[in-house]
Amino acid sequence: MTDMPLLHFTSVPMLRRRASGWSPAAQRAFIDMLARCGVVAQAARSVGCSPRSAYQLRQKQGAESFAAAWDWALEMGLDAARAQAIALTRCAQVRPIVRRGVVVGHRRAPDNRVMLAAMRTICAERSGARAAMPHRQRIALRDLVAELSISAPEIDLGSIARLL
Repeated sequence: MTDMPLLHFTSVPMLRRRASGWSPAAQRAFIDMLARCGVVAQAARSVGCSPRSAYQLRQKQGAESFAAAWDWALEMGLDAARAQAIALTRCAQVRPIVRRGVVVGHRRAPDNRVMLAAMRTICAERSGARAAMPHRQRIALRDLVAELSISAPEIDLGSIARLL
């Protein structure tokens, strides 16, 4: 898997420090994992926290930048997951040919269930909130923000999200 650029954001200020809590490093790791997988529960568990606490952290005072990074990371993760699902449909699945209880050969055929699941999510988005912005424009903006986060880390992602 290729390394994705880490989205830069201002971490949520915490009143108390806990060993297993949402430290700034845990917040960065969560956003990075969310950009890779697109699943909040998996990303939260990867840093040793619950999905519920992640949503609570997002709602805290001063979490605007974190919430904007969350949205962008989720977008990136879902796009990557969809691309992987579509790539999986191109891989042939080996299925046995059985005659009278005996395997007489094998047949290679694409697994269309994965493709249909990916198509359902894409079609569902067309009528949802993401339908307002064309896909190419979303990708261009995502790439621009990722590029800006690398070249100018002092720019806060929350301020960029407010401009959009």
